[in-house]
Amino acid sequence: MSPMSPTSPTRRAAADRAASRATADRATADRATADRATADRAAANLMYVRQLTIEAPRERVFGAIGTLDGPRHWWTSIVTGSTSPGDELRFGFAGLDEQIVMRVSERREPALVAWSCVAHTRGEEWTGTTVRFELAARGPHVCELDFRHIGLPPALVADGWDHFLASLAAYAVTGAGTPFDG
Repeated sequence: MSPMSPTSPTRRAAADRAASRATADRATADRATADRATADRAAANLMYVRQLTIEAPRERVFGAIGTLDGPRHWWTSIVTGSTSPGDELRFGFAGLDEQIVMRVSERREPALVAWSCVAHTRGEEWTGTTVRFELAARGPHVCELDFRHIGLPPALVADGWDHFLASLAAYAVTGAGTPFDG
């Protein structure tokens, strides 16, 4: 029997090795898929998500988020720093010995603002988290906000963000929000 014969021991061994490699590759791919699904579920448990339709032009809503003055009207009146990507914003809270320092990680006018928290003086739970505002135009005077605070359990931030996102929407629509004032 020739070594090239389809039934030769050499050919059968090579075919068996190839089949074993294929089975191992499928098992590795299955494990990777399961690991990604587990990571996705874990990430979902560490993210506050809120979608809002705001009866204001996307550019106006972006101005309320992506400028130095904007957050003063809906989140907190004490805001310093720069809104350029890579720079930092500092959010203080009147009457409290508390400050949140955010690095501007993304800014694409008029569609996206993302901040990464580099420090929170009240506690470390915010440090390392990301706050993301994505805006989509839904007409000339309407936009949709997809908001995410990534890296914290939703229960930890939901009450605060529910209030301040409503304040953001009110400011964009009427010019009057309800920022923290002590």
